Amino acid sequence: MVLVRHFKKGWLAACWGLVGLGCAAQSAPDCKPAPENVAELVQIRPRFHTVRGPLAEFDPCHKASKLSVPTRWNGSPLPSKPPLVIIAHGGGGLGMLENNLAAALRKHDVATLVFDAYQLNGFYQGYPFWGSQATNESRQRMIYKAAKGAYEWALTQSDKVDTRAIFLQGVSNGAAVVANLASVVNPEHVRAVIPEGLPGMGIGLPDSVAVPVRLVFGKIDNYGGKHPEDWMWQRQDSCRVNRVPSPELPAGNAQHCNGRQNPADMTEKPIDWMQRLKAQGADIEVWFYDHAAHGIFQGPIDRKMLTYGTDNTTFSWTGSDPSAKEKMLADLVKLIQNSRP
Repeated sequence: MVLVRHFKKGWLAACWGLVGLGCAAQSAPDCKPAPENVAELVQIRPRFHTVRGPLAEFDPCHKASKLSVPTRWNGSPLPSKPPLVIIAHGGGGLGMLENNLAAALRKHDVATLVFDAYQLNGFYQGYPFWGSQATNESRQRMIYKAAKGAYEWALTQSDKVDTRAIFLQGVSNGAAVVANLASVVNPEHVRAVIPEGLPGMGIGLPDSVAVPVRLVFGKIDNYGGKHPEDWMWQRQDSCRVNRVPSPELPAGNAQHCNGRQNPADMTEKPIDWMQRLKAQGADIEVWFYDHAAHGIFQGPIDRKMLTYGTDNTTFSWTGSDPSAKEKMLADLVKLIQNSRP
């Protein structure tokens, strides 16, 4: 294994990421800049990496963390504090997909909180690196710690948002993160969790959930597939791709399916995971969307191929037609409106 030196930046000025709140609203104790010994990249094979070492906390003062609280289009104050959707980004980091979704939600008077877990850890390689040159487990571990911290910080923002109406949405690797968070969040605050394009490998999936879960899949989501109809919700891989669970994660299927335990077995399909929890009485459903691939708010459908490392080329269709975006947004807004206390 090769330790890879990477570019890190020191603590950035507080409040850069907060929209319309002002630095005076952000107290110094809220800021959690990454320590100097924060995670390092380790090359495990040519052009493919994992992350080792302590991971950064969520830092609301980092420029990549942004809480956006909407106002009415006529400029008048909202009649009540808005609900909040925390968006956990996908494997490539915070980008157009997450920002498009956040902007669409704000038009419906929903506050949003986004962040970039990689930048919080001092990594600035960008999408070309993170999208294809790092393991799922390393990406998910960083996103999980940041997303859990974002949720905990959001609970302290009751002067800005309705902390009884928090929703967690995540795409791809972020979907695996919010699915795990659904097991540990407080249902008095979190009304629903929406994993989109959920993979079944990396940190694994939890054995129980404490809040309603609505899985989202485009009907032509084959991202990372070995053939054009290798659909994400039916995807399996060797248990070797799962990381041995850490105490920070809830109990889940990776405890008996990882590189040390049953490595020759296959991971649980996301759709089978959903059915298993549903049979146990969990409030969990799946929403499928026509004319949609992976990352419905990414943009127009792009039927591309993607190479992981140096030799693993996969089908990786992304985006959707406008009709799918409109339908997903309408479903999200309805869920938020109907779930508020």
